[in-house]
Amino acid sequence: MHISKEQNEAANDILKLIASKLENENKEINTLDAISTCARLAGSLLFRSFDYKISDAKPGSVILSEEANEKGPILVNITYAVLESLGANMDNEKMSDNSDEDTTLSYIDAINLVQNGVHKIMNRHALSFEELAYSTAIATAVISDISNEAGFSKAVYYYIEGSKTYPPDFTDSQTANVKENKKPWWKIW
Repeated sequence: MHISKEQNEAANDILKLIASKLENENKEINTLDAISTCARLAGSLLFRSFDYKISDAKPGSVILSEEANEKGPILVNITYAVLESLGANMDNEKMSDNSDEDTTLSYIDAINLVQNGVHKIMNRHALSFEELAYSTAIATAVISDISNEAGFSKAVYYYIEGSKTYPPDFTDSQTANVKENKKPWWKIW
């Protein structure tokens, strides 16, 4: 798989976005919240790439699909490859998710926190939802490198959740206009 220059730049922008949204007043970031938010976002972007037309699904509803089963592992593979390239020594025996620690953010809260910002990143770099999902997997790997196997295991869990959960709608007005295929009231052309 080829990752473009635009995707690498988007991964850096995503890292900055995650940091800006999750840092506390002391400029500290809960690593698990960062991993879970970034991985859920990657899964959510991948889910959006499937372009499902579901009229009765509510945000947070589980949507099982063959597409998620086929493409979800790509997120895992990207993360694993990036971790290896960063020099992380991944021990398969330590990869089980046996940590009792969990994120403080729900799926909906995490996605709402970052999705409008990531939509701007997507437009700035002219990427599709799928391409941006792969960029977000790169960003997740960079965050996961801090905790190696434990972070990777958590990322895998949240990729699955994100790619099989109906995301909330975008809330920024620019995105709403695009989704409804309407021009803003102030544009005359």
